[in-house]
Amino acid sequence: MFVRVFDKENNIYYKSIVYAILGKGWYEQYIVLNPNTRNFELVDYLDKQTNPAKPLVEKIQLNEENFVVYKDDNLLKYKLFCKDNGYEYVEIKFEMKGYQEVIDNNAFLANILINRSVPFDEYSIPIRNLEDTSEWNYILSQEDADDFMHKFAHFHDSILDKLSYSDSYSATTVNAIFDNSGWFGVVELCFEGVQILKIVPAPENYTKELYEASLIVKDECVFWADSFMDAPNETYEGSLIKALSLKWRKIK
Repeated sequence: MFVRVFDKENNIYYKSIVYAILGKGWYEQYIVLNPNTRNFELVDYLDKQTNPAKPLVEKIQLNEENFVVYKDDNLLKYKLFCKDNGYEYVEIKFEMKGYQEVIDNNAFLANILINRSVPFDEYSIPIRNLEDTSEWNYILSQEDADDFMHKFAHFHDSILDKLSYSDSYSATTVNAIFDNSGWFGVVELCFEGVQILKIVPAPENYTKELYEASLIVKDECVFWADSFMDAPNETYEGSLIKALSLKWRKIK
């Protein structure tokens, strides 16, 4: 699972693989790795100080294929571990799930539940990475965005050939295929965690080729528009897509 996290204390966003989820619903908490501090952090899913409660964790990819789920007896075993080893017991509501090397490490769980932040180097928990980087190129920074724009001739003469939309619970994905055969080829852009989607077709008797476009990375979001702009403009009247993450691949 891949998410964007809001660091409320420092008023910044960061992205992380999810290492474990403790509790369910209102009690849900995520164990993530903060790249700015290089600490494992325990983050509440919901900011309970806002009304209504707003998510502090926004889902980009929902893959839990390698997660292990513990309930009932395993939660009691964790409680017994705390009692036998002198740790303050912090209850985990209903269940916990995540990578086995995380949720089997009772000392780590006790530490992070008490302190909410644990240095990465303190425990032998391996770093997890995105699993599809051999298939896709991720746009993680403005430098990545600028490199892609240079390759793709800033979308000059490109045509939006096909667009597909899928929604799975709270993770929305848009795949867009752009044909720019005259300059680079045909690429597929995969926008994940889509927040805004607006496509304005070319009017009748107008060319469908784009003249230029924008690709801007800000607050760990990606903003694409079919016109040049210096900063994201969500009121722009043309086509635009805003998403938590973007990856691309050349398909022709």
